[in-house]
Amino acid sequence: MRIKGSQDLATAILFVAVGLSAFFIGADYPMGTPQRLGTGVLPRILAWCLMGTGILLLIKAILAEGASLTGWAWRPMVMVTLAVAAFALLVDRAGLMVAMLVSMTLVALGTPETRWREFAAFSVLMLFVGAGVFVWGLGMPISILPKGFAWN
Repeated sequence: MRIKGSQDLATAILFVAVGLSAFFIGADYPMGTPQRLGTGVLPRILAWCLMGTGILLLIKAILAEGASLTGWAWRPMVMVTLAVAAFALLVDRAGLMVAMLVSMTLVALGTPETRWREFAAFSVLMLFVGAGVFVWGLGMPISILPKGFAWN
């Protein structure tokens, strides 16, 4: 068996590994009933989707010519990881708006191709969408602005 697309193979391995990890981490979560779904349903569905996508990519890597594996793009990987960690650390302390703005800025710094005017417009739009969906739409108990800020 000859691998024709090493980038597809690497992605397939990553997807299957993350899917298996999610499946085993969420194995003890309750599934609930068809009328009242439990907390384990969505993680299990996503885990199966990731593993299925990984298997399809593995088949593609074996059957079709694809790009070979090149060097890693460390900057985007580091910045996305920092953005996720920053959001998790800031959302309770600094509010949703600050956490979103910091995380989006960190991700934008992950590539030299960021167009900052477009980023600014996108950020404003996403701040309103984030607050609209999570705070007003879903009624999540998340502070929009930092605690003690006059508009909360």
